[in-house]
Amino acid sequence: MRFDPFREIEELTQRMDRAFGQASSGARLAPPVDVHEDEQGLELTLDLPGVQPDAIQIEAENNTLTVQAERRYARTDGRTAHRVERAYGTLARTFSVPAKYDLTKVEADFDHGTLTIRVPRSEAAQKRAVTVRSGGQLTAPKTVDAAAQPSGNAAQPSGTAQQA
Repeated sequence: MRFDPFREIEELTQRMDRAFGQASSGARLAPPVDVHEDEQGLELTLDLPGVQPDAIQIEAENNTLTVQAERRYARTDGRTAHRVERAYGTLARTFSVPAKYDLTKVEADFDHGTLTIRVPRSEAAQKRAVTVRSGGQLTAPKTVDAAAQPSGNAAQPSGTAQQA
């Protein structure tokens, strides 16, 4: 087998990371997310492979939604790791959520490593029928959007996360 100095450097770096605990602690990773919006509200879908459901924390406060999870590296005595490429540590994302969504009614489901979070529109932002009077006569009700805003105001990820 030919000598490859780059492979040797990569393996040495991995060994050092494992020796000093860098592979399992201190790392903050940003899991990938899809954000969709419809009439009912927002739906955020995050990939959290290898995370146990009890290791997930979701906090909603002051128009901010924070998702945090821990993926631990299982060390076993008497076993040598030749390659550790999967990410371990804290997975975290923070989203700025517009006021037209109700963070008090957040729902979350976790299935096969995929976390789905639903944030409904607030009742004040729901479409409703408004009766318009013209010359003292009632006309047919018209539906208006109480919180009409330009599109593109769905939850926006804020902050940055370092990747290991």
